[in-house]
Amino acid sequence: MRRNISDKKKRSPQPNLKHMEHVEIPFLLKTIPSSNGCTRCEGTGYVRVDVPYGDPTFGKAIPCHCTKAERDKKRLQSLRGISRLEALGNKNFQNFFPRIPGMPKVYLTAEQFAQDPDGWLVLLGGHGCGKTHLAAAIANARLARGSQVLFMTVSDLLDHLRATFAPTSTMLYDQLFSRLQEAELLVLDDLGTEQSSPWAGGKLFQLLDYRYTYRLPTIITADQQVLQTVDERIRSRLMDKSVVTQVTFDGILDYRLYLPPKNSV
Repeated sequence: MRRNISDKKKRSPQPNLKHMEHVEIPFLLKTIPSSNGCTRCEGTGYVRVDVPYGDPTFGKAIPCHCTKAERDKKRLQSLRGISRLEALGNKNFQNFFPRIPGMPKVYLTAEQFAQDPDGWLVLLGGHGCGKTHLAAAIANARLARGSQVLFMTVSDLLDHLRATFAPTSTMLYDQLFSRLQEAELLVLDDLGTEQSSPWAGGKLFQLLDYRYTYRLPTIITADQQVLQTVDERIRSRLMDKSVVTQVTFDGILDYRLYLPPKNSV
């Protein structure tokens, strides 16, 4: 008698997937070789989790724990590359000189913001009072924690936006503007010193209004007198104490005069 193959398939026992253990199996695609001879992924850098069909991780390659340090390092390098902090990478709280009359309170506020960025921090003062150093120190501290940080002067920001319209530009305007809008921390140095135009003023307001509306962590440095020339819509937002912490370097002289000599012990 001829066997009914379909009946045989129906009678075949099926594995109980609900009770199947999640077993990590080395993934065979050697895309990120592990340099530490990991026995978990057998040097492939990836593992595949043996889970039932329908599980979100079914059939997916999952990075092995042995590559975490390498991935974290590459992510930090990538973030530093787009942060524009290369020239200010040495600015931190450790090499700032806070022992200046009036400076300790400013220094403490900056440290607190670096630990928990919330809303906006506006640093107001004259030339050489330490605004840029403290802003960069906050940015470097957040960058070290893996945050996406962008740091640039307002003049450079507008120049970069204009440059995206050039035929040779490698970045589209919308890409750059979106990156500025969504950065985890945006630092704008020297607000008010840029060459203003209806286009520049409109774009700057559009950017700051977006970050203001969503209360995204933002640091702005400016000379208090120059700030009076800024678009009144922006100045109005800078006065909102529910979003903005404003710090004024009252009576603080050029902090560079207080720095120890280069070769001092």
